Amino acid sequence: MIRVKMIRVKADFPMAHLWIQDAGSWAAKKLFAERIDLASLATGGGEPVPPAPPGESQVLLVRADVAGAQVWALVAAETSGARVNGEEPAGGLRVLADRDAMRTADGRLCFFSTETLATVELFQGAGRPVFCGRCRQQIEPGTGAVRCPGCGVWYNQGPELPCWTYAETCAFCGNPTALDSGFRWVPEE
Repeated sequence: MIRVKMIRVKADFPMAHLWIQDAGSWAAKKLFAERIDLASLATGGGEPVPPAPPGESQVLLVRADVAGAQVWALVAAETSGARVNGEEPAGGLRVLADRDAMRTADGRLCFFSTETLATVELFQGAGRPVFCGRCRQQIEPGTGAVRCPGCGVWYNQGPELPCWTYAETCAFCGNPTALDSGFRWVPEE
């Protein structure tokens, strides 16, 4: 028997996160806030990164929601010493991409990631019919569903229609379908 925990997702786009070293291993921390002070990063695996406090920050991560997509940028003062992939942000601004390495002036290293995990959520509807990638039935609003983190195809997922976990991989992109499979990419030393 498969136990499924249902969650409500507030946004239509995936949740970005930072990989931060915690006691010698990498921990993913979700980015919920729209502004994050990179200098205030702390350890503590899995805990969300807190929003930037008001005031003078030297290095910020800033989120913008553009046409339904999440865009993150690093904004840094010229004297901050911040680096993205070893380079100083041109004009103090750098739009981030998946797996970008960021280093603060004090040498702390973290990685930005847009990878998401497959989670069962209550399907909110899409303004048009959406059909399951496996059984091809229409996914009804309010029923359990999973959006593949690899390709974005929706699948039914519930006791009567366990379409996401029916096979080992997504029918379209090969993403693992185990609900506890974890992240496919973790930074290396």
